[in-house]
Amino acid sequence: MVIFFDRAKRPLWEGRPSIYSYIKEQGQSVDGSLPDDDEFWAGDRMRWVAGGLDGAFGHHAGPDKMTDETRELVQLLAKHSRKPKDSTRKALYAKLVKTDVGGMIDAIIDEVRKQPGIKPESVFLEGKWLAENAAHRNAVKFGIAMLGLFQNGQVKDLLLTLGRHEEFTLYTTVAIYNGMEDSNQVLFELAQEVHGWGKIHIVERLEPSSQEIKDWLLRQGCRNNVMNQYLACICARNGGLREALSVDQVDGELLDGATDIIEALLNGGPAEDIDDYEDAPQVLFDYVRLIREQGTTVLHLSVIFSIYGFVSEDEEKWAARNSASWNEQLQSDIRAGCERIIADPKWNSIVMNAVRSGNLTDAYYGGACAEKLGIDIWDTLYEQLTAEPLEEFYYYQLMKSDDRDRIQRFVQFATGHLPLQQIATGPGTEMGFGEEYAAHRKLGAILQSLDRFEGIGAELILTGLNSPVISNRNMAINALESWDVSSWGEQLIHAVAHLSELEPEEQVRERLDQLRKDKGL
Repeated sequence: MVIFFDRAKRPLWEGRPSIYSYIKEQGQSVDGSLPDDDEFWAGDRMRWVAGGLDGAFGHHAGPDKMTDETRELVQLLAKHSRKPKDSTRKALYAKLVKTDVGGMIDAIIDEVRKQPGIKPESVFLEGKWLAENAAHRNAVKFGIAMLGLFQNGQVKDLLLTLGRHEEFTLYTTVAIYNGMEDSNQVLFELAQEVHGWGKIHIVERLEPSSQEIKDWLLRQGCRNNVMNQYLACICARNGGLREALSVDQVDGELLDGATDIIEALLNGGPAEDIDDYEDAPQVLFDYVRLIREQGTTVLHLSVIFSIYGFVSEDEEKWAARNSASWNEQLQSDIRAGCERIIADPKWNSIVMNAVRSGNLTDAYYGGACAEKLGIDIWDTLYEQLTAEPLEEFYYYQLMKSDDRDRIQRFVQFATGHLPLQQIATGPGTEMGFGEEYAAHRKLGAILQSLDRFEGIGAELILTGLNSPVISNRNMAINALESWDVSSWGEQLIHAVAHLSELEPEEQVRERLDQLRKDKGL
């Protein structure tokens, strides 16, 4: 007799690796992937980096709201806590897999706390089971959140293991903060193992309770893989940046950490910036003083250029600043200090060494400083490109030239080295993220500047019109809008007409129709 098992009734976690075991096996080198990636992101046009979805919405969305879905989840948990059994666990788990836990976790926790008849001991055990055994990220997040309702020092290793993966760092941070007596020290240890959204979440909650923590905040605390701006003001305040820079000389690690913080404060963005930082006047004055004696890198010089631009802004902005903590004399002294540093001839060799270094970060800052110092580095970069013809950085840098001969030379090189046939697979709805679209991004770096060079790069524009990446097609249209139709050639005229019939994006199609109308086609 053959027995057929109903797979639909099997637990959703059965036959899958638990997320906890997956992270644990990776040791200290957690790579950001998860075993449920394909299932979780199915149907999405882009995938967020680990922790990115929760991080972005947590920083920029409104507070959680109670929903019927939230109440149903908590009612299932309460039912399971009163009489734990496989059927209620499967029902709760199935609900969690389909629920955006991150978007309602605070509301869930509030509802759990006031749910009548819920059994705390069972909730803790179920949270631990989910954190250890769940194969789906939402179930793991829910489990961690439940552990945060209790004293949880006994599951410290479990929480730290999950916390090393940035998808779960926010949840473990809150659980540790709420549930461990030595939570601040535990969070400090975890902060040194994460580098993206997880680091942001921890540093935002980390108390500067020791000199060790303050020193770390100023030296490494700000630097992260998302945006340094999220943490710059927090690290400056909690680390005591003003006091640290007030001495005659500082160690190189502190100077570099201060450079990161000041650069982020000046750039501004999604968090508090230089105008929100009450100690900015004295900090900038001392930083300029220290760089004059100790500055040795292109990043130091780049930040000096940024400070100079800041203190040279228009009078309207400075009227408000001078009525607060600034004054005209301090502004003038900082500007004069920047001018003396910028005039130092030592920077010429430092900039060129950075451009030639092969380190792309140094080359980026070296290129930015070279432009401001009037140093021509185009030939140097082109030579490096010929050695590394697929390095994306050079495509953006080399297109900054206004020299038609140089642009013609570069476009010819790109035409011969980019896989144009592989790019021109037809119009689609792709955003162009991910390694599979690296060549499309290089093409885009060229297309975005071809509007300034009529008649150069027609083959690349033709490729852009037939790219599945939306931005490629938009930038190709930008170039054609600026060119006289006499410079197009028959292939481009035919391609525009053909694309207007196939274009899947309404806004791009409207641009094509307007282009044909404007050019009399």
